[in-house]
Amino acid sequence: MLNYAKTILSSYNQISGVITQIENVIQKRAKNSFYLRYDTVRLAEQLITLSEIRKDLIELKYITEDILSKIKPEDKILISYKYFGIVPSDENFDHTSRNYFRKQVKALERFATKLVNDGFDQEWFQNKYLKIAFIAGVYKKTLLEEGKKHVIC
Repeated sequence: MLNYAKTILSSYNQISGVITQIENVIQKRAKNSFYLRYDTVRLAEQLITLSEIRKDLIELKYITEDILSKIKPEDKILISYKYFGIVPSDENFDHTSRNYFRKQVKALERFATKLVNDGFDQEWFQNKYLKIAFIAGVYKKTLLEEGKKHVIC
């Protein structure tokens, strides 16, 4: 259950850049359409597909921001530190304590619970976002990292 929440949080920082790249590709392909050697219908289908991916990524970004605004400030600090690299200015924040990792897991669980409560479950994520190569790559990396945690040396 937590793998898709980890994927959403891990990809959040990069979504804006990917959206910008997709917009640039759409514009360049549209401007250079005169020089293409294949039919216009195929180009139109590619542009529509890219536009749909862009729309889905924008939606995922807004959903993530909405869920982050709904969780407790302590959980938001923990998530921001781990997934976004934002070091909190709070003097009491101790990322080296034994409780840090337990709190980190609880914060992720609460984030995932808020996603599910708002109707964004794992099935929704898999059906809508795993078709996007960028998100699928982050998801695969998350699954590989999760698998390594359970390996007994």
